[in-house]
Amino acid sequence: MTDILDKDVFCYPHLNSSCRKPTHPYVEAMLIYVLLSCVSLITVALNLLVIISISHFRQLHTRTNLLLLSLAVADLLVGLVLMPVEIIYIESCWNLGDIVCSAYYLMIMSSLQPL
Repeated sequence: MTDILDKDVFCYPHLNSSCRKPTHPYVEAMLIYVLLSCVSLITVALNLLVIISISHFRQLHTRTNLLLLSLAVADLLVGLVLMPVEIIYIESCWNLGDIVCSAYYLMIMSSLQPL
């Protein structure tokens, strides 16, 4: 009986017993998914709006706005790449492989580095 329960608790019971599956109630998990998906979509939409406005209108081509443009591109990439992967990672085990795991943590660490 405990052998069956242990296999349900661990992500990869045949490899090791260090990675446990996250256990959230269904309603809580759906609330987390919806909330974080909305935050990701809002991040992408608003940064895309900033990028389009600064790129389109010539009078917005100032040094300050070019700095804002580069920040909006960085935030757009965070909303497109990092947030969806983090949403997937919250509720389930990592199933995307070692290369994607390394690239993901490389992107996180490079986005946290101060200028």
